[in-house]
Formats: sequence, C-alpha cells, structure tokens
Amino acid sequence: MDMPTPTATAQTALELARSELDAIGQALASPDGVHESIHAARKAIRRLRALLQLVDGPLDLAVADRILQRTGDSLSALRDAHATIDVARGLARDEGALWEPVVARLVARRDALLAEALAHDPGFARRRAWVARAARRIDSAAWETLRGRHLRRGLERGQRRVDKARKQARREPTPANLHRWRRRVRKLRMQVQAVHRIRPRLAAAFANDRHDRQVRRLQKLNDRLGRRQDLQVLRELITGMPDAGAHDALLAQLDQTEARIAASRAG
Repeated sequence: MDMPTPTATAQTALELARSELDAIGQALASPDGVHESIHAARKAIRRLRALLQLVDGPLDLAVADRILQRTGDSLSALRDAHATIDVARGLARDEGALWEPVVARLVARRDALLAEALAHDPGFARRRAWVARAARRIDSAAWETLRGRHLRRGLERGQRRVDKARKQARREPTPANLHRWRRRVRKLRMQVQAVHRIRPRLAAAFANDRHDRQVRRLQKLNDRLGRRQDLQVLRELITGMPDAGAHDALLAQLDQTEARIAASRAG
C-alpha cells in the first residue's frame, strides 16, 4: 500500500522540526562559548516543543516532547545560573558597588554547577543521545496527515491557555502564576512564528492580519514577565546568602527595581 504524499504544509512543518533538531545538536556539541551554547540549545528546544505541541493532535508526538522537556529541564539550572549573573551585573552598574561581591559569588556558583554537570555528562553526550531519540520519533510520525486545520486548532488552543493563565495571574499574582503566564505567552508567540513560516496566510488570519503586531505584543509581554522572573530568582539566591555584605540593602534595591518595573508597566 502506497503511503500518502505529504502536503506542502506537512513537508514544511517537518523541515522546520528537523531544522530545530539540527540547531539543538549543534549547540550541545559546540566546544566554544558553553553558556551561549546552552542558551541556544534551550531556545531551540523551546521552539521545537512549541511546534510539536501545536501538531500533537494528529501526530501523537507526546513522547518526543517529553524527551525534549527532560533535556531542556536538565540545562535550566545552568542557564539560570548564568542569566542571574547578567541581572546582578546590571544592578551593579545601576545601583553601585554593593552588588560586586554578589556577582563574584554567583560566578563561582555558576562555574561549580557547570563543572559538576560536565563531570557527569562529558560534552553533553548523554543529552545529545536524548535528542537523537526524540528525532527518531519525530521522523517516524505520520506527518502526511497534517493539515492547515490542525495548525489553526493548535493556535486557538494556545490562545485559550494564554487567556486562562493571564486571568489566573491577575487574580493571584504569585510567582508560580506569573511564570505560567510567561511560559504560555512565549509558547504561543513561537507557535505563531512557526505557523507564519509554514502557512503565512493562516498565521495572518489568526492574528487578524496583524501578525507583526501580534508577535511584538507577545514578545514585549514575555520580556517583561521574564525580567520579573529573573529578579525573583535573584531574590531567592540573595535570601540564601544571609552572610552577604549589606544583605538588607541588596533586598531593598531589588524591591526598588521591581517597583520601577511595575510602575513602567502601569504607565
């Protein structure tokens, strides 16, 4: 029995998935700029997972998605440790020398986490093997069944999830709720961008013919929520450093920074 010929939609979606798989593999195999490579790998994993969840209904890619989630989660502590240094350095520039000892401690913490990770997984070989397993499942999926209507339903589902998370975060602005809202905004933005590459007219219709404005709005919201999340992570680390010099002053400066972000958002 002949297999159905993939539609242009299916073929383009599969090519996009393979492109992201290549990006993940190249980033994890890169010997240079390890922190930048980790960041690049996690971004590619997020983009690919957003695509897989968009088309999961007809293709049944849940197992591949879980493998990629495990891979991304295994890198999150390393990425957060590096990103927190950037946040603290920014505060050191803006708020003064109080932050310099904190930056030094965060750098030492990041380097120790990386050394430990590489000791257990030299060259990220185990993680690259996980990605290869996900790639085999992605390649064997029934991409020929994918149609434009599946993409549209996926976008609509993503929008409903964003709306639900936004309502919950506004009702109870806890760190967990704000982080969930941020993740869902980011995922929908990536899905809109993926559909724009696969079926541009469909993406434009979803965004009411304002695709660029939709993406910019989602990006701006994601950046704002991300900044708030970074500050919350830094606060937790500072709270765990009671012996840090000027501990109370550091927390007070974080309070002021968060208040400025809230004020700028309100304005």
